[in-house]
Amino acid sequence: MKSFSELPNHRELRRLWKQEPLDRPTANLELTPDSWVERGAEVLGWSLARFEYWLSASGWLRAWLRLNLFLSVLLMIAGVLLLPPAERVLRQLAQSSRWVTAVVHDLFGILTSLPPVVISLGILYLTFLMTRWVIRRRSGRRGEGYYS
Repeated sequence: MKSFSELPNHRELRRLWKQEPLDRPTANLELTPDSWVERGAEVLGWSLARFEYWLSASGWLRAWLRLNLFLSVLLMIAGVLLLPPAERVLRQLAQSSRWVTAVVHDLFGILTSLPPVVISLGILYLTFLMTRWVIRRRSGRRGEGYYS
């Protein structure tokens, strides 16, 4: 892990912003023999340049769009490279959770069939204790332990 002295400072991060003021768009009054498609494209480009200058003459909109385009390309590359392996891991995890669910289901099936056996063994053990208590009481050895 990097220490704080190795992290980039704010001057290095400002290089990503690159905000520069825009020049005021000027119309080219020289008439050239262009086709209607080229002239239409030139008019459309000049109109968009005027609109951009009207929105942000300081250039923040262009810098903001450039930064967001950079971040979206970065996230898209990360998504393309990381999502397929992550999807495979999640699919394997889901499959293993199905296996765990099957094992737990079988264990609960065993546990739900186990209580009659456990109850029977408990009743046998209580019967054994009661008979031992009755025998001990008849013989008169009240305070002594079982092994004495």
